[in-house]
Amino acid sequence: MTIWTLRATIGQEKAIAKHIRKKIENKKIGIFSLLVPEALRGYIFIESDNIEFVDQAIIGIPHVRSRVVGEVEITELEGFLVPKPTIEGLHVNDIIEIISGPFKGSRAKINRIDVGREEVTVELLDSQIPIPIKLHSDFCKVIESAAGEPDEDELTMEERAPAGDKPIEEEDIFSEFFKIS
Repeated sequence: MTIWTLRATIGQEKAIAKHIRKKIENKKIGIFSLLVPEALRGYIFIESDNIEFVDQAIIGIPHVRSRVVGEVEITELEGFLVPKPTIEGLHVNDIIEIISGPFKGSRAKINRIDVGREEVTVELLDSQIPIPIKLHSDFCKVIESAAGEPDEDELTMEERAPAGDKPIEEEDIFSEFFKIS
């Protein structure tokens, strides 16, 4: 089996795929599968034994721009075949915008992530009282990522101190109590 690529008008990929499917059913053209990846706009992938079958299927279909010369390996398409979970891009302490549901448009901070359920627990930033809310990860859009920031447990005493303040060292504390006169 060989995979061929079509260029299409952006936004018309699904309509073109429906036209091709009808043509395949009516004329019994030797095409085995169609792939319209969401992430790769303007392209359609067709699996067929022969390029002539692809040409028969696309003749007369509007919004088909061209057929890309050459074949595509299945390894190049694996990223489009297995959907990436939305929870992957989220981290604790990220600032997000809620894009769906009753809190749509609100900004929140992620406190906890449940990978198994693909849920996040957030606190609304606009709220005066911090109330934890559980959301599905599809409802989150990252505004500010905390991915590069170390966790609070990983910080040293110097990094935890406010800017301009020097941390009090243990020797200094003891020297105040045990002043030698």
